[in-house]
Order: sequence, then C-alpha cells, then structure tokens
Amino acid sequence: MPRVLVVDDEEIVRDVLSQMIEQTGDYEVDTAKNGIDALKYIKEKDYDVVFTDIMMPQLSGIELVQELKKTKPAIPVVMVTALNNLDTGVSAMREGASDYITKPFELDKIKNVLDRVINERNIMKSLSGNSGDSSSVKIINSELYRKLSEIHSLFSISLELESITDNREILKKLPELCSKLFKVDSVVFLIYEENMLHHYSSIGFPYKGGLKMKGSKFEELLKDSDYCLLDVGETSPLDNLPLRSQMLIVPVKIKDESLGFLCITNRVDGFNFKEDEIQLALTFIHKLSLRLENNTLYEITYNNLINTLKTLILTIEARDRYTKNHSERVTAVALEIAKELGCSEQERDAIRFGGYLHDIGKIGVRDTVLLKPGKLTKEEFEEIKQHPVIGDNIIQPLGSFPLERLLIRHHHERFDGTGYPDGLKGEEIPLIARILAVADTYDSMTSTRPYRKGLSHEIAIDEIKRCSGTQFDPEVAKAFFQTPTGKGGAQR
Repeated sequence: MPRVLVVDDEEIVRDVLSQMIEQTGDYEVDTAKNGIDALKYIKEKDYDVVFTDIMMPQLSGIELVQELKKTKPAIPVVMVTALNNLDTGVSAMREGASDYITKPFELDKIKNVLDRVINERNIMKSLSGNSGDSSSVKIINSELYRKLSEIHSLFSISLELESITDNREILKKLPELCSKLFKVDSVVFLIYEENMLHHYSSIGFPYKGGLKMKGSKFEELLKDSDYCLLDVGETSPLDNLPLRSQMLIVPVKIKDESLGFLCITNRVDGFNFKEDEIQLALTFIHKLSLRLENNTLYEITYNNLINTLKTLILTIEARDRYTKNHSERVTAVALEIAKELGCSEQERDAIRFGGYLHDIGKIGVRDTVLLKPGKLTKEEFEEIKQHPVIGDNIIQPLGSFPLERLLIRHHHERFDGTGYPDGLKGEEIPLIARILAVADTYDSMTSTRPYRKGLSHEIAIDEIKRCSGTQFDPEVAKAFFQTPTGKGGAQR
C-alpha cells in the first residue's frame, strides 16, 4: 500500500487533504504539523509521496524540499499553495518539488498528481534494480522535459502578467500569453457585453464578428461547468465549422461576474489536452482573474486618492484667486519640456501627477504669510520654504509615489546648490524637479499677483536665460525655449 505524508501547520487543512487522498485510492496517510515533525516521520518510514504546505513556521515547505533532496532525493514532493500565491509554488518546483496543487483542493487534481508521481517513483525503483530500461528512461525524460517546460513558461508568463497594470492591455495580450503557455496556434478572447460576445483579441483566428450569448454553447458552459472541452469533429461555436483539433473553452470572470470566454485550440504537437493541462488552464485563468480584480480595485483606489488630493489643491488655490489654475498650467508646461527632452513615460506620468500636486504643502502655510501682498520677512520666507517638505510628508504615507515625492520636495532646488529645502546641486536634483522648476518659475513670473502685474512672455524668457546655469539647468532651459509655450507664450 503506497504511503503518503501530509505536512501542514493547520489541522483542518491536514484533515481535509488526507481524507481526500484516501478517497482517491488505497493509501496509507500520515500527517505532520510542520517541517521538523515531517523529517521525523520520514526518518522512520519510507513514503511514496509527500504533500507539504509552503508557508510554515520553523521549517518552510521549500526548506523541507531542500532538506529531502539531501537525505531522501527519491521521494517526490508535491507543494500545496494558494491560487494567489502560485509563483511561490513554481519557485518551489525549481528547488526540486515534483508538482503542486492549489487550495481549495480538487479531488480530480489530487488523483492525477498522485497517479503521476507514484508511477514515476515506481519506474525509478525498477530502474535502480537493473541496468536501466531504455523505454522507461525515455518516458521519464519526456515527462521531465514537459514539466520543466511548463514550469518555465508559467513562471515567465506570471512575471509578465504581474508587470501589467492596465486591464485592457492584459486582455489584449491574453491570447499571446495562452499561446506561449499551452503551445497552441489559435486563441480567441471574446468579451461579454449586452448579451453578446464580441471579438476582443486573438491569435491565429481571423473571425472578428459578434455572437449571441443566448442559446449558445457559452451560455450553457456558464451555467453548468468551469470549462468545456470540444472534441475533433464537433461544431465550433465560433464559426459553426467542424473542429479539426480539440477546443478548450474557459470562462473569464472577475469575482462572480462573467467578463468573457477564452477559446484555446490547434495544439502545435497535434495531441489532445491532458487533464493536468486543463487544470493548468483553470489555474492560470483564476490567477488572471485575481490580477484583473486587483487592477480594478487599485484603479478605483488610485482615482479616489487623486480626486482627494486634487480637492486639496483646489482648496489651496481657492485661498488665493491669483494662483487659480497655477498647478494645471505648470504641469502642462512641464510636460512640454519633458516631451522635448525625450523623458520616459514613467517620468511624464510623475510630472502629470506630481506637477498638479507640487504646491500641496502650502496647505500648511498660514494665510497671513501665503496671501501677504508685500515683501515677506525673513521668518515668513522660512515658513514658505517649508512647503516642499510639508508636501513630501503629505504624500509619503501613501507609499506608491516615489518619483512624485522627489518632484514635490525638490522643485525649489537651484542648479547652483543654493535652493531649498536640501541644497541639492546640478544633477543631484532629480530631472523632473529641474523641469518643474523652469515651468513653475515661468508661470509665476507671467501671472498677475496682488503686489505686481504679470510680466510679459519676453521678459520671462530673458529672466530664465539670465538664470540658466545658476537657478536652472541649462539643458532644461534650452528645451523649454523650443516648446510651444517657450516659443510663443501661453494664452491667459
């Protein structure tokens, strides 16, 4: 009777998994509460397979795999991981684990994994007793190559997926990602809108029209199952033609809302989909759904945050009608300069957000100082000089805007090192802050204030030229002169 060891620090998980293993066949199952406990069991008994959780105190699942590879390398280890922590499971397989299963557990998946790893172990045992059966070696090598290829593809695709924060871009790239993962020539993603399925993105399929949801195979699938596997000869729901290769159809959902369907067909190797490949597809789609959901939640949170911060800026500008729309104008000019300098998209995004918020710290400056029509005293000017620091402190707890914080804190630094608040010099000052310094000064000079009328465009340009190399970065100033605003002045 094959022996199985289940290792998990949660008793309920140990009990559920061990019971499900016993349901799949005739197995003797032991349970261990952690990695240290598991090593004691393994020292006393010979196990055919070990199921272990990844995150455990004292000795983690990955550390257990590493230890077994030293002492009992022939024992296959199956990692137990949550769906939203799949990358860790893939990393564990790189350390020597044979496979992984995901929570919540599925009986069919457990059975398939057990059958495969125990069969491989039996083949290895038989090989160790003779000089080696060439056909058995070929089977092992073929399976090993397939599994390593799957691990590599899943790991690289997971990294690519995690790097995309725009859901529209993810859905555009979805067929390409699936083609890499499943080695197929044709993938179609259909998006569900107003009782119709519309082509959104595809690889290897020319059809671009729409399909009625009602009465279709897709509606049937949505009600009854997690996936649909159509065999060769069955009618394709995409074009009503007989299939020349199996087609796997999987719903894509965000929470319980149907987003659309992924149709995968035309395998490069010509074979049918295996059960573990179908499970891989379901796991991938679930991970995709989590990523889409997280992106959506992030976008909602981000937009709410931006709106809150913009309200603060409007509050500041409402205190002084002479600076109304100042932040918008400064941001627009700064983006012109950034374009002229060939700044990266990341830098332009930081200017777009940080430029709007660059004076947010003025909310901490007294009205009697901020709105004073005459010359400021030394003490009052020192108070004004604190607004970049106050602004940085306001943004800091948000944690997600490192470049924007640099812009807010350093937009009053001077190229010669005599600026504030930190006295940075030359290229020590972040480029986006050097850009904003020129845009901010130009708008301030050409805006009418309580104590003076706004200067003309020509006088402002001459002043920026005069201060180039001292107050301003000469290259940034030069770029400004080539912008639409620098050439002709902004309409006010």
